[in-house]
Amino acid sequence: MKPGDKAKLIKPTFLNKGIFIFTGSTVEIKEIQSDKAIVVYNDKEGYPHDLEMNLTDLGPLS
Repeated sequence: MKPGDKAKLIKPTFLNKGIFIFTGSTVEIKEIQSDKAIVVYNDKEGYPHDLEMNLTDLGPLS
């Protein structure tokens, strides 16, 4: 994975700052750090949110 790639969240649904982040959602990789990634998640209204995720929480789009 590299910045600009799309990935699928495989982490179980969770709440982040009052927003539900759903399993199976598509995110865009914004930045990669050693074992973490900053991803852009668009909520149901289309607003973007930056999330820090472990690389193990992300899977390929298929």
